[in-house]
Amino acid sequence: MPSFPLEELLAREKRALTPVSCGPAPDLMNIDFHNTYWQRAINGNLTYYLFAAYYDERETVPEAPLVRLLTMVNQHDDKSFKYPEIFCQFWFEGRAKPVIVPVSEHRVMWPFYHAPRRYYPTFLSCPLPEEELQREVPKMVSLVAKKCDMARNLLRVVYEVDEPESTGWPLGNTTTSSSSSASSSDPKFVVCVKAMDFPYEDKSWRLIEWLELMRLLGAQKVVLYDAQMHANMTRVVKDYLITSPGFVELRKMSLGRGEPHVPPHFHHYAMMADGFNRILNEMIPYNDCFYRNMYKYDYVGVFDIDEVIMPLGNCTTWPELVKLARIVPDYESRTPADCTEWVSFCFRNVYYPRYPERPKVYRNLSSSFYMLQHVERVREHCNRGAAAKCLHDTRFAIGLHNHFTFFHTEEAACAAKSVPIEFAQMQHYREPDTKSLLIDPIVDASIWRFQPQLQARVEERYRRLGFLPSDQQLADTLEKRRRRDEQQLKEAVGRA
Repeated sequence: MPSFPLEELLAREKRALTPVSCGPAPDLMNIDFHNTYWQRAINGNLTYYLFAAYYDERETVPEAPLVRLLTMVNQHDDKSFKYPEIFCQFWFEGRAKPVIVPVSEHRVMWPFYHAPRRYYPTFLSCPLPEEELQREVPKMVSLVAKKCDMARNLLRVVYEVDEPESTGWPLGNTTTSSSSSASSSDPKFVVCVKAMDFPYEDKSWRLIEWLELMRLLGAQKVVLYDAQMHANMTRVVKDYLITSPGFVELRKMSLGRGEPHVPPHFHHYAMMADGFNRILNEMIPYNDCFYRNMYKYDYVGVFDIDEVIMPLGNCTTWPELVKLARIVPDYESRTPADCTEWVSFCFRNVYYPRYPERPKVYRNLSSSFYMLQHVERVREHCNRGAAAKCLHDTRFAIGLHNHFTFFHTEEAACAAKSVPIEFAQMQHYREPDTKSLLIDPIVDASIWRFQPQLQARVEERYRRLGFLPSDQQLADTLEKRRRRDEQQLKEAVGRA
């Protein structure tokens, strides 16, 4: 329960603070818990499911400092709808009375279609009011319909500042790489991945290859959200947590509407049974990951494990790529020519399908290297608005979608720049929705620049996990095969 402030609540109780009549702090028995990781608040006909709260003091945010509450609300994006008044109660260390402010804004992170019985991802903004409080971070926050109510919810206010410098490479590793030898002035990158919903399909080998490529490209951290993973994938993630502290983080989650996160089958069934509900809930891990890491990293990428932003030409890392992206033109010139800052650098999608009927291109490499083996792609890139992926600047982004930002600080930065495909592309290792694109593929082996390091890193992880046979096991297998072949030959000669 990462958002429930149990330690802060217990510390407050030990202080024996003076009782207050307006807005007394809730105790554990008053909390309206919901589906393990959520809490509930009700205001008239609106139900708020609360996931987390984040302290935002970025210089580019005009209303800062403020606390943003990440919620799911049973109200879609409707400009004509007027939200009833609702309040944030802030709890500061050592203070008996809460500081109470009205919620200043509801930002729905789904401006598209809507349907009944759905809850929509929504950011609530609560600016800190008084000048003397604007340098102090509240410990906890509650959401109430009336100022002096005793709240039925209580969230820890997340404020995670920069961590000690870490390369994210395995303990004891001495291999040099572009990411581990990067200059301290280079921008830092974190990758956010949506719910890892793979209960039946073992993609452990693809996960390892993808994680190691992320590391080579310059990601210092990858944050995964655990829906339900195959046992081998769970084993892989746990191994990274132990051997590469700081590089992989695994966080828990559940669906906001209330479907239980129950193994082994129900959570997966619930996600598949209501695709729209699943998509709405995907906004929660993207934005939770962003706000937990926005002070520690310069750029955030939101990817699936079949997606890679691949630098081209002389660039081989994301730090090099974003420096180049600042000076190259915007594809189709959608942003003003005088822009000096952009909320995101985005990269056009191109599909790398399986083509199972075609022979391997890299004959000397095991088929377990999925991306290194799949170097045939469709000929045409998608347009800038179709399945593109971006590196989002943490100074300017406010609400994230899978493919773009819903909101950003428009006074401080322009909209996203689309980087031309001469410099980078978003390699998507799946089948295209338009099957005619499969015709006339071309070989694009940009990933082979990373083959020696990537292969070495992946095979090292395979050996750690026991995914590769030992030398003795390999010798025994070859000897058994030789004896079997000899026996079959003798039997064939005997029959002749």
